[in-house]
Amino acid sequence: MQHYNWDLSKIYKTETEFEEEIQYVRELNEKLKALGEDIKGNFKSYLETMTDARRRIYKLRTYSHRKHDEDTRQTHGQKISMTVENLANDYDTITSNFRPSLLSLSKEELEKLIEDYDLENYRKYLDKIFRYKEHTLTAGEEKILGSLSFLQGAPADAYNLLMNSDIEFPFIESAGVKLSHANYVNLIKNKDEEVRKETFIKYYETLKGVDNTISSLQFNNVKGLAAEAKLRNFNSAREMELFKDDVEEIVYDNMIEAVRENLPHLHRYYEIKKKYLGLEKQHMYDIYLPLATEEDKKITYDEGKEIILKGLTPLGDEYLEIIKEAFDNNWIDVYPQPGKRPGAYSSGSYDTEPYILMNYTDNLDSVFTLAHELGHSVHSYYSRKNNDFLYSGYTIFVAEVASTTNELILLDYLMKNATSDGEKIYLIDFYIDNFKGTVFRQTMFAEFEKLTHESVENGQVLTLDDFNKIFYKLNQDYFGEAVISDEDIQLEWAKIPHFYSNFYVYKYATGFSTAVKLAKNILEGDQEALEKYINFLKDGGNNFPLDQLKAAGADISKKETINEAMEVFKGLVDELEELTK
Repeated sequence: MQHYNWDLSKIYKTETEFEEEIQYVRELNEKLKALGEDIKGNFKSYLETMTDARRRIYKLRTYSHRKHDEDTRQTHGQKISMTVENLANDYDTITSNFRPSLLSLSKEELEKLIEDYDLENYRKYLDKIFRYKEHTLTAGEEKILGSLSFLQGAPADAYNLLMNSDIEFPFIESAGVKLSHANYVNLIKNKDEEVRKETFIKYYETLKGVDNTISSLQFNNVKGLAAEAKLRNFNSAREMELFKDDVEEIVYDNMIEAVRENLPHLHRYYEIKKKYLGLEKQHMYDIYLPLATEEDKKITYDEGKEIILKGLTPLGDEYLEIIKEAFDNNWIDVYPQPGKRPGAYSSGSYDTEPYILMNYTDNLDSVFTLAHELGHSVHSYYSRKNNDFLYSGYTIFVAEVASTTNELILLDYLMKNATSDGEKIYLIDFYIDNFKGTVFRQTMFAEFEKLTHESVENGQVLTLDDFNKIFYKLNQDYFGEAVISDEDIQLEWAKIPHFYSNFYVYKYATGFSTAVKLAKNILEGDQEALEKYINFLKDGGNNFPLDQLKAAGADISKKETINEAMEVFKGLVDELEELTK
């Protein structure tokens, strides 16, 4: 078999086997219904059945979604994906009473159940749910809140419909194409200033047609979350959202403070860029112009694999063997095909390979994307091989650490082996661009969230003008005097869907900063640092994210960790300045 397609027959050899598993999970769901009549009396059996059903659903979902993504035009893939999702929805409905039932117990009652039923293996799982007890209302109140939960998600639903279905973008005359969310990024990087400017102006002109609606949706999103936080005995919405990962608010504030202290390095970068590109004025539509493009040469998939294996050598032989297994044992669906889902991802389950979808296009970006997704897949491999199912899943907070660490170690290898100043400039700018997009930009967004939520929690009604003023001031602060903060940029907040995920974006910044620290430790040849990192990958969902990262060698609760990453950024800017003189 060629190694350019994933092998899904390792999940289910035949469609009949897949159908039989569907039926078996239906029977488990029926069993859960019966056991759910008395969860406390059937506690062990309920837990074991619930865990078994969820594990099988994840396996079914892996198969059906991969089948669908191979060719989204085929009705078979659509049909089996919908069948599995319906089954998963039934499971969620049937087991929805487990959490409130658990939280209705006293700590003593829970301890007795664990001891009586010999459920020590479930202790961490149960404790992570039980920590919400003081933030849980009475059964009647929870029922009322549950019946109104659709209202909390309504602003996000309406926003997504508005942005993806209702907005009609105009034609970009200078580029000869119709503008869309999808092609905005490529158009704003165009070498032709006229294309960039027209794209920028027309994009925000279009948003202005619905800006009051978006403002109202965002205000109600913020207000709804503030109301829930108050009801659940949290001091703020931010405290409530960070509680999920056991993260103190000081971590969030330290991130903002450390990044702000290092903004002069970012401002200096934009001054260097403006001078190097010969821009009389540097507008917001100029900031995505690459410094160098000539090094984006053709790299075949097989060449890309070799680059990755050489570049990731500092991660050790065991790590590289897992990557070779991914290459040789058909974990990866490599090339674009008609109907194939675009983009890239790593996805699997406890009982499958950690599959990778790629759309490899023979360039350096594809090599980095492959290295990134391999970081996720190796993380998943380690997590599943070293933990029971219950503790094999890691949090979103740490998910990007492994993938970004791969990218940074690969980038270090390429930079050390660059043979020309042009290649070095390209790679350094690539690294800086990741820093800008993941640390500085996401921290600016995180600060916007902090300010808007605080305003609403203090009783202020935020209008379109308020949102725009807050964002525009942040934009001026973060980009500095070398970049003209065009008036239209005040509306950029309105194009960011992540704001409806509430206090999510800061995780990008903390994750990248952590990866910089861990990659630096590993590249210094510290064997203990490598062992700590591999142990972090093996920990899965055993511990909370901050504890995992601290054990790995990066205490993200301290500003020093962020400042170490900022020192790396400063060094990159220094090197770029020398190369572009």
